[in-house]
Amino acid sequence: MKAHPSTHLPSLRSGYRLLPLLAALGLAGCAVGPHLPAPTAPLPARYNQHAVTGAQQTQHLQWTEGQSQSWWRLFHSPLLNGLIARATRNNPDLAAAQSSLAQAQALEGVANAGFLPQLGANLGAARQRALRAGTNGGFGTRVPGNPYTLLLGSVDIRYNSDVFGRQGYILKDARAQSAVARAELHQAQVFLGGAVAQAVITAASAHAQARLAQAMAKDDARLLTLIRNEYRLGAQNLQTVDEQEAVAEAAAARIPPLRAAASTARHQLAALLGTVPDAPLSLPSLTELRLPAVIPTLVPSALLKNRPDIQAARAETAAAAAEVGVATANLYPNMDISASLGKAAMTGGMFFNPASTLWAIGSSLAAPIYEGGALHAKKRAAMDHWRVATDRYRATVLNAFRQVADALRAVRSADTTYTHSKAAARSAASAYQLAVARYRDGAVDYATLLNAELEAQKDETAAVQARAQRYLDSAALFVAMGDGWWQDPATPQPFGPTAPARSSE
Repeated sequence: MKAHPSTHLPSLRSGYRLLPLLAALGLAGCAVGPHLPAPTAPLPARYNQHAVTGAQQTQHLQWTEGQSQSWWRLFHSPLLNGLIARATRNNPDLAAAQSSLAQAQALEGVANAGFLPQLGANLGAARQRALRAGTNGGFGTRVPGNPYTLLLGSVDIRYNSDVFGRQGYILKDARAQSAVARAELHQAQVFLGGAVAQAVITAASAHAQARLAQAMAKDDARLLTLIRNEYRLGAQNLQTVDEQEAVAEAAAARIPPLRAAASTARHQLAALLGTVPDAPLSLPSLTELRLPAVIPTLVPSALLKNRPDIQAARAETAAAAAEVGVATANLYPNMDISASLGKAAMTGGMFFNPASTLWAIGSSLAAPIYEGGALHAKKRAAMDHWRVATDRYRATVLNAFRQVADALRAVRSADTTYTHSKAAARSAASAYQLAVARYRDGAVDYATLLNAELEAQKDETAAVQARAQRYLDSAALFVAMGDGWWQDPATPQPFGPTAPARSSE
């Protein structure tokens, strides 16, 4: 019996000799980009030049280093709390910010995959017929050969050694972009809470002013009836009747714009809730809202950590710095290591025979030589982008301090204005009632009564407006401090640190 020669796999010893060199190249990876400093900005000792105090007023500030995650609960309105919770679930802008964060995190996973080997497989079959050479009268010709089947299969692996740190900078950029998206989600939460509170307060203020205007219009109508009766009896002249008619008409004319303002605020609230304008909504009245006597206020150093726009600006500078690193690494060669192991046979039986095994191992080095200065220009552009991001960071920080300083001053001013307006409204209402009684007794003339009436209407309206402005300014302070976002966007925390619940109304 004739012995068949044994078949051995091709030796891999020559490929193994390359492994130490390849490992050394992989371990020699280094970052070639510049080490750019972190952005800095001035930190004031306090927000305002003069301390915002006011111990004699009804509201006080409690300095803290922790955010108020659910500051709207300080208004002690279950309806307001429910509206903000509903907006958090259904607001389309907030949903878009959450999707943007998910997208950025997915792209971060793509960048992280660049550090891992890329493994792929190929399997194919082809039926073909090749040409073969032949002779015909001394002239060379090609005639069709016999058809045959070719089975191919291989497993390929490719790895980028990232010698100059390009992939590392790409990952840093992706992580920074995820941080930007996360901060923008937090900013959307802050703005959403503030916008809902503003719409609710504005609607409540318009309703309160409309009800007050209706009451005033009724009083003016009753007084007009009294003056007309006196005119018929000869106790009044026609000028007095005309003057009171003008006052009554002016009072009635103030009602429609207030109702329109309330509807506008309601429509805005419906959009924030992710619903249509005619959707039924239950809103609190102005008297159902309360503010605590103490408002938790962030110290300046804590503002840098709490404001989402500052966090986003800082992450933008990190992303810009990573882009500088990528642009720098692009100036250097890029090395890939690849290997493949496969089979090639003309029959299924031979496909699994060791003799049909194919393998290859190698590396490639691609280096830029001349690209018309484009790579250096891209690096300069990346550096300029980093400088822009750094300047914007400083501008964002300074603007944040300005907004908080303005909000603090507005809160104190609104608190003082509300205190005096409320006292003025009480005094004007008392004076008006006294003037009406004295006019009926004939002790004062119509001019005195009219002046008392107009002053009472003006002061009562100012008191309602001052109360609403106090709520608006308090909400604006929380928004300016960046309060209202949850530490973990996936798990909202409905309760945050709150101040004592005693009311200052």
